[in-house]
Amino acid sequence: MKQLLLALSFILIFTGCSIKKEPHKKDLESEMDRVIQYKLNAVEKEHADQVNQWLAKARETGKVGQYFIYNEGTNTDNLYSYIYRKGYADYEVSFIYDPSDPSNKGQVHVTGMKEDLKNDHFVQIKTINDLSILFVLSDESIKSKLKNK
Repeated sequence: MKQLLLALSFILIFTGCSIKKEPHKKDLESEMDRVIQYKLNAVEKEHADQVNQWLAKARETGKVGQYFIYNEGTNTDNLYSYIYRKGYADYEVSFIYDPSDPSNKGQVHVTGMKEDLKNDHFVQIKTINDLSILFVLSDESIKSKLKNK
């Protein structure tokens, strides 16, 4: 009987150890989703009225190639930035982080990429609300800047 209990104890201990889950490994993509996300023509429901008014005014008054930016959520954990470049239908959005610069948590580099005067679009960018993240609106894409170096 003692041998049977000893054997059952060993099996339970062994089984208990094998059921233990490994800690979830974080990957770069899921971690970056906490820092930055972007979508073409997306508007948060609570921002819809303000963004639609802002966008209508930008489309009416802007010149082709001119950038417009609207920020919402300055009192929350996330900042929503809506960026529109008149006459452009697609955007390149890049997040640049330089760990050697402690005063800057990163840059969001935005470039209007596909010119389309009839069907232009805007991009919604959701970032953590951190004043040290800088937005750079550019005529040149990151890809072309890297090729020229």
